[in-house]
Amino acid sequence: LLIPIFFCFLFKIIMTNPLRALNDNFYYNNRMAHVALPLLQPNERKMMQVWIDKLLSMDKSTDQMLMRSDYMWFLLLMMQSKRIREPFTKLPPTELPPLKKIVPLQTYEEILLANEPNMLYSYELNRALFNIKFDKKKSTTSNCNNQGTIS
Repeated sequence: LLIPIFFCFLFKIIMTNPLRALNDNFYYNNRMAHVALPLLQPNERKMMQVWIDKLLSMDKSTDQMLMRSDYMWFLLLMMQSKRIREPFTKLPPTELPPLKKIVPLQTYEEILLANEPNMLYSYELNRALFNIKFDKKKSTTSNCNNQGTIS
């Protein structure tokens, strides 16, 4: 009974202010990345910090914020598996393309397979939750009923 109530609460927060929820998610993952940094080799640690700094600067538009969340998610997976792969072994480009265009498919698959299956589920859940149209003209309404379940 508590799990549906929690998800209803989470859904209401996201629907009330999706940009805030997106930022909160990113900054939570940023804190997780800083905890994982000491587990890496010194040269990898320095490069990861450069990438994280780049992602921190990507807050000018909703598209940038969504993209930086994708990158941060993937950086965390790499740090967890202790396998830093291209393109994260080099300095980030000035303008970052979407993650799927910069990470080779083989690298993407290798990192996903090196991590627990629930990490993929977590990513898919985050993308589903944050795949919201950020239209300021429209008001959002919750579809949670009073019993704490999603209808």
